Amino acid sequence: MQLTLTQNPTICLQPRYLDKESKALCLQIFQQHSYDPKPLQEYLNSLRLISIDNAPCVYLNSKDQLQTFKSNNALCLALQKHLTKEQK
Repeated sequence: MQLTLTQNPTICLQPRYLDKESKALCLQIFQQHSYDPKPLQEYLNSLRLISIDNAPCVYLNSKDQLQTFKSNNALCLALQKHLTKEQK
């Protein structure tokens, strides 16, 4: 499962469908930035918004700049931290 999540982290955007172990693994790969960023970048470029469990997390504004939403979701916060670093 770890290999699947690191290669396709978009699975982590719907944690309500994951078991406890997979949720913990998603948090770990987001915090350690040990995932392939390409699927998430493609997802963001296509939909302009990344939500986690239907709560908005980050979006691309009209100037293609990354914007974050306030959140207390650990997965979202870990993702925001690394995505904003990548954009700079």
